[in-house]
Amino acid sequence: MLKSLVFALAILILLPGLSIAGGIHGKILFASDKKQLPPHKTGKYKKACGPFVPNEELMFENNGLANVVIYIEGEVPGGKPKSHFIDQKNCRYYPHVTAMMKGEEIEIRSSDKINHNIHTYSFENDPINIMFTPGQENYTQVMEEPEVVKIECDLHFWMTAWIVVTENSFYNVSGKDGTFQIPDVPPGKYTFTAWHESLGSLSKTITIDSGSANVDFDFSKSKPLPTQK
Repeated sequence: MLKSLVFALAILILLPGLSIAGGIHGKILFASDKKQLPPHKTGKYKKACGPFVPNEELMFENNGLANVVIYIEGEVPGGKPKSHFIDQKNCRYYPHVTAMMKGEEIEIRSSDKINHNIHTYSFENDPINIMFTPGQENYTQVMEEPEVVKIECDLHFWMTAWIVVTENSFYNVSGKDGTFQIPDVPPGKYTFTAWHESLGSLSKTITIDSGSANVDFDFSKSKPLPTQK
């Protein structure tokens, strides 16, 4: 085992051009005296959906903001392809925010026993406008170009979701506590952008080496954007 370690160290010394990937981790901050948004009332659909459905447009706890997409701007080689899905479940889209690389495929599912109509609003990718009935087969589509895509259900006004299509595979979506992590980033200088559906975007230029960089994005002073479609 000692010989193997010495051999590995020797390779690193003899190959000075060899790059070791690092990474970035941090938290999306949102310090605000605002209260959580009230849930949506489902009205005449309450028998199928329940009387209320959570409003996921602005979700935060302990100064951490959820559903923020953090990604590297531009083309970056490397990374691994991922699988993606959106499920229509309990009269909601799950997950509420999806990040994916251009050229990857997303699968649309429906676990509900009522009809839904998934409708995407996009400029660079083929739109989706499909009626889902209970038990219908899943639908798949490749998202070919980078852009932010809004999703709505034409039958249930409160059902919205987002797909952020990026130029590379280095991205993440912040969790309920606002934390995120993007591992295995090749060494270099990058522009990282954090995007939120109602608060807009923040960007920072960060240099990544073989270690791990800690970077926070603070949306506390960001003002809500006009409604997007």
